[in-house]
Amino acid sequence: MDEEALVRRCREGDLMAYRSLYERYEQPFLRTALRLLGRRQDAEDAVQETFLKLYKKVNHYRSGSNFSTYFFRILINSCYDILRTRRPETALDAVPSALGRESAHELRYSLEQAIAGLPEQMRTCFVLFAVEDLRQEEIAKILEISVGAVKAHVHRAKARLRALLSVSCEEVQT
Repeated sequence: MDEEALVRRCREGDLMAYRSLYERYEQPFLRTALRLLGRRQDAEDAVQETFLKLYKKVNHYRSGSNFSTYFFRILINSCYDILRTRRPETALDAVPSALGRESAHELRYSLEQAIAGLPEQMRTCFVLFAVEDLRQEEIAKILEISVGAVKAHVHRAKARLRALLSVSCEEVQT
């Protein structure tokens, strides 16, 4: 069933329609929230909050616009809400001092930590683009910024990650 029909059924109070949306979006949302927040519990909370907000405000969705963009915006806002309640972290807090010493697991951990250390908007753009494979135009709509800003954030994120990972690879080789 297409999303417009599911939303229409949600507006009518059909819980099976909500379940269908949950099954469709749970994993992509969890992946995105985990990469934005860095903690599984926080990511699960953000996903639950997103579905709760949809349940309460499904009538605010304007038919005809892209539902996934609307829904991802709710998720991003939920993640930002959780980030605002945390103690402030610097980028250096999130990146381990000795990136990836011994194995592929270390390198993966280093990459995840490096992504977590990116500034909030840059990290969000990068995760939506590189992990969730959204088009830059979709990301711009979700985040309510220009396509140029999305491109700049993704480009800068790639450059920072490349620099951090090259340091990591050099340490592994020595």
